[in-house]
Amino acid sequence: MKNAIACIVAVIASAASYGGVMSLNGEWQFKKGGDAAFRTVTVPHDWAIAGPFDPEGEQNTGKLPYRDTGVYKRTFDLSAADAALLKEGGRAYLEFDGVMSSPRVRLNGREVGAWDYGYMSFTLDVTPFVQTKGNRLEVSADTTQGYSRFYCGGGLYRDVRLVVRPKEHVLPGTLAITTPKIAKTEATVHVSCTLAQGGATNWSFTVRKPRIWDVDHPYLYTLELFGETFRYGIRDFTFTADDGFHLNGRRVQLKGACLHSDLGILGMAWNRSAAKRELNVMRDMGVNAIRTSHNAVAPEFLDLCDEMGFVVWNECFDKWDGSALRSAGTDGLDEFVTRNLKAFVRRDRNHPCVVVWSIGNEIPLATQENPTGVERTRCARYRTAVLEEDKTRPVGIGAWEKETCECFLDLDLTGWNYARRYMPMRTLAPDKPIVYTESGSSFSDGGFYMNPPAAGRCDLAGTFRATDGYDHTAASYSDISDVEFYRMEKDRFVAGEFTWTGVDYLGEPSPYTWWGKKGPVEIGGVTLQPAQLARSSYYGAVDLTHVPKDRFWLFRSHWNARNHTAHLLPHWNWKKGDVVPVYFYTDGDEAELFLNGKSLGRRRKVADLAYPLDHDAADNATFGDFRTNRYYRVCDKYRLRWNDVMWEAGEIKAVAYKNGEKIGEDVVRTAGPAMRVKLEKDPYAEAKGDLAFVQVSVTDVHGVRDPWSDWRISFAVRGPGEIVAVGNGDPCDLDSFADTSSHKLRYGKGLVIVRRKPGTKSGIILEATADGLGAAQFPLPL
Repeated sequence: MKNAIACIVAVIASAASYGGVMSLNGEWQFKKGGDAAFRTVTVPHDWAIAGPFDPEGEQNTGKLPYRDTGVYKRTFDLSAADAALLKEGGRAYLEFDGVMSSPRVRLNGREVGAWDYGYMSFTLDVTPFVQTKGNRLEVSADTTQGYSRFYCGGGLYRDVRLVVRPKEHVLPGTLAITTPKIAKTEATVHVSCTLAQGGATNWSFTVRKPRIWDVDHPYLYTLELFGETFRYGIRDFTFTADDGFHLNGRRVQLKGACLHSDLGILGMAWNRSAAKRELNVMRDMGVNAIRTSHNAVAPEFLDLCDEMGFVVWNECFDKWDGSALRSAGTDGLDEFVTRNLKAFVRRDRNHPCVVVWSIGNEIPLATQENPTGVERTRCARYRTAVLEEDKTRPVGIGAWEKETCECFLDLDLTGWNYARRYMPMRTLAPDKPIVYTESGSSFSDGGFYMNPPAAGRCDLAGTFRATDGYDHTAASYSDISDVEFYRMEKDRFVAGEFTWTGVDYLGEPSPYTWWGKKGPVEIGGVTLQPAQLARSSYYGAVDLTHVPKDRFWLFRSHWNARNHTAHLLPHWNWKKGDVVPVYFYTDGDEAELFLNGKSLGRRRKVADLAYPLDHDAADNATFGDFRTNRYYRVCDKYRLRWNDVMWEAGEIKAVAYKNGEKIGEDVVRTAGPAMRVKLEKDPYAEAKGDLAFVQVSVTDVHGVRDPWSDWRISFAVRGPGEIVAVGNGDPCDLDSFADTSSHKLRYGKGLVIVRRKPGTKSGIILEATADGLGAAQFPLPL
């Protein structure tokens, strides 16, 4: 799927110069609240991701020191062209894509503006304050107010720009491009904006034989006004109450993933290459929809979704209380929420990927004890605020409690999280479209396999602080992925699901969390001290380094219709006498399993089965073992399972068939003694991005990864580059991601991220060594 960008030029200005955009990313001077002196950092910058981790720190925010204050400063000069433009009556704007949190901005010693929501972008007119040479820019941030339910980072964590425009230009945030009429032969495009000199204006034009923006063919047009380029797409969509989501005249099942704003081991610091890699992984999994859970994302993330063909449930807030990193309480609540919602919509309304405006997530009912909760009048008020800026999309919310249903009757649609909690709303308002905004909350580790596998969905391997790679476990309030697949096949009125989550994220580390308790806690049959509890989640189909777990392949086998899937598990390093369950994930309908060339028989997926859509508390219980627990019967519809394979060293292979034709195979081999370090390019990374992602593993002499290895690997770079992060996907590991000299592997694998120094072109070599093993070198792309 390749994006194409066409160009419609509507130049309505005659000025010879349109001004410029100066990136203010790069080197800044920075000082945290307790620091004695400033130091040089690279913006975008997350002041907390380097740690150190506090073993007994706040789990919900990743045990990282995000609570602090900080100051950034730098200087800049105007170009001669921009200085001339300002002299002729032009305007200068500072654009911040996000500052965590409560930023205040000073330019040349004078305060020029502030904002109060760390996830929201803002623009400041600094024309009266800017000078031709020696501009001194200072930005302060404060994350000590409120709280967060997951890692939020701190500081200048997104892009910063200085934009200079001519005297006549489109005022920031005023442009709206809509496509009110779409047909095969032509489409009407309507444009409205406010001009600096001309005031409010609008006009329409026609596009002949329009190319349609779609999840399969995300075609983008551009509109040029006064030298400024704006992108848009021509597409039509609707959410229906009885037949889900329709895009360009056909039903499209939403195969969605919830994604947090952090970029794994890079933290919150925005990076386009890292975000593109994340979305490449999701696309290969078969995802066609993203939920921005639960806050306004970087605007460039939506650019990527436009280009790659993801539809987006665009969410502005988690809660409206202190979780927005504001002082708790109702003082100024409505003004705060409506102002940020309006800014959110004005910023994002020209993105064709956006199909829903979400005003919040799992907000409890308003009560005397919880005055910032949902109530019908408040939800209606916030919907009105959104529609004042954009009437072309529905307004919804992600919900959890059935007691809140009546609060949402004035919204255009509702999203519901887990266990078919959408059914009370379906009964109350059958004319309202429904989206399954969080499904799953399954737990798994990328490489750990309980043997025997978990006997119930709450059966945890507490001794290892791990969760089962056979994908048998989930939170007590939710279900494994197969159950959710089955629900979506049966409840066709639901537009689709957004699995919680596509990728592991920092914070909210269920199930190895104290859930608000202090002191020791019993989990998975063992007592764990606070320092032993995790710092990041187990929910993702992909781990924190953005490397797929086995569950990724389960999703891919069901969701990715473009490519065949053949994925065999577990690893094949066991001991004599072990009876090992073997699972195979494929889009095929049957497969044959071989052990050292001997057939262990064919298995065929169950076409359909009588299986309940709802599960009560009894289904959380552990019934004998995984073979007899009725909860797992649904797995035979989506997986192929050989439950009792007598292990012997060598090779296990599965061959997949679909309609009698072979479509693929996968082989897993027994690893011999660890002999060498292996470095290889990550398959989802951009070829020429500003970051290089390199997978590291320990293998035997034949290149088979050692699945139990926890070797500590040392890293070094030769040439004009620097290692910016290392990690291994372990939710409990407290080694700093920024301690790049060495890092332990987990289950024989890890990831290294290297950045080229700006302006350099010579070669870079990444080196990896470990005591007693052969070293590895990897040339990074120029």
